[in-house]
Amino acid sequence: MKRIKHKTMILTLSVLLACSLTACGGFGDNGKNEPEEGMQTEENTASTNEDIQEKEAATSYGILSEGDTAPDFTASLTDGTVFTLSEQQGKVVLLNFWATWCGPCVREMPAFEKLHEEYGEDVAILAVNCMEDEGIVDAFLDESGYTFPIAYDTEGDIILKYPSQGIPYTLVIDGEGIIQKIYVGAADAETQYQEYKSAIDAVTGGTS
Repeated sequence: MKRIKHKTMILTLSVLLACSLTACGGFGDNGKNEPEEGMQTEENTASTNEDIQEKEAATSYGILSEGDTAPDFTASLTDGTVFTLSEQQGKVVLLNFWATWCGPCVREMPAFEKLHEEYGEDVAILAVNCMEDEGIVDAFLDESGYTFPIAYDTEGDIILKYPSQGIPYTLVIDGEGIIQKIYVGAADAETQYQEYKSAIDAVTGGTS
């Protein structure tokens, strides 16, 4: 029992850190990101600690690394459709975790819009909102006008499978479901566009 409680506590802190406490900034030379000064904090009101602990008690998800298989999930999208990761076999997936209160998350979003327009259906782009109310996400989209797919994760079921040290948290997943690249944090939109495009093209072996 002590071991289970210890694992639950670690995962709880990881999820809360990913979705509630930290936003990271610019990139280092190795493609991993360094935290920016003045990291943001925001109290998450979309889920309770008790809810998270109940979910964690039945799971054993840990920090992912490049080369790992991406955990499967199904998400409800803002346009009323659903997205299932395992149904994207054969496509590169650009999977992002974000929140409206996260400055770096919002600043990089034009990169996803540009990539969506450039690659179309050839690359599956999905931005998963971290545990905010649907109304908050909808209001953000009404104002921004973004057209790339965005998912709700109000209960934290998806981010629980993808614990990280902060958001934005972005993964490039190949057509076999293997994680090829991981980014924590973000610079400006143009920098991120070039980073993600290079990673996508490296997986597909071509250019758009």
